[in-house]
Amino acid sequence: MRIQDCIPTMNSRAGLRAVLTEREITTARIGAQVRSLRVEREWSVTDFALRVGVAPHVVAGIEDGSRLPTVELLYRLAGALPVAAGDLLPGADLRPRAEVLLPLSDAPGAPVVQVIGGGPGNPTQTYLFDLAAGESDGGFSRHPGEELLVVMEGEVVCSILDGPDVRVRAGRSHAVRTDVPHAMRASDAGPARFLLVCTDACRG
Repeated sequence: MRIQDCIPTMNSRAGLRAVLTEREITTARIGAQVRSLRVEREWSVTDFALRVGVAPHVVAGIEDGSRLPTVELLYRLAGALPVAAGDLLPGADLRPRAEVLLPLSDAPGAPVVQVIGGGPGNPTQTYLFDLAAGESDGGFSRHPGEELLVVMEGEVVCSILDGPDVRVRAGRSHAVRTDVPHAMRASDAGPARFLLVCTDACRG
């Protein structure tokens, strides 16, 4: 079963525009891929939900295309299957490289993260953050892998737990220590736009 086969489409004789938005198409494709992998393993929705650690209706919503997973949930789904997180994103048969916008959390107005799948096995991803002045990327975390901060606009404060803050301005980059708890936030001076380039394990 191809993921494309699960996407509702509308035939057009007069060049009518597609009725689905890019977000809806992305949501449907991720859901179709999750469902395909779950069915392949002969797991029920309830069985899979227990493995992921969420309620069955959450899995059902993702699979039927009505719920777009957060970045955290994407990694939890992948870990339960188990596959690389990038394997759940629209693949190379849909576009040369998957560039998917996912919410950082389920909270209203949560920052949106751009996840870009890498090469074979998706060894790297890039996350795009647009944060308001003083806004954080979600709190302190520590993880394996490597992480590079690249600031495009504004100024970003990289905080290390029990260590000094590092301020990185637009046009600069900073190699982040991933072996200690760390977090990013836009400086109080104004909004910031930045990329986090990570190995596959980075945001898991």
